[in-house]
Amino acid sequence: MERGKTDDGEAQRRRPVQARSFMGRGPYTEAHELVFQVLTRLQREHRGGAAHLEEVASASGLPPDETSELLHDLVTVHGLATELAGSDSPGMGPRFEVKPRM
Repeated sequence: MERGKTDDGEAQRRRPVQARSFMGRGPYTEAHELVFQVLTRLQREHRGGAAHLEEVASASGLPPDETSELLHDLVTVHGLATELAGSDSPGMGPRFEVKPRM
């Protein structure tokens, strides 16, 4: 490599670590926080396993439709959760898990 030039990996290592920000990603409400905390707790209770929509709704005290919208936001807008494909219990709705922290 030529002197003074860096590869992409080296450039990335030199960048300062930035705190996570939700700016510009839409509102992160108290309801989002509630559902995120419930999802985190359920995943811990399942020893790392995902939680079903119906389970998150029941534990949060919110209707399934509202919980589904909030989980969708946590997945697509805020990047804090993942929706898993398929379900071993289709009647329970989709499964979700908290994204691993870096």
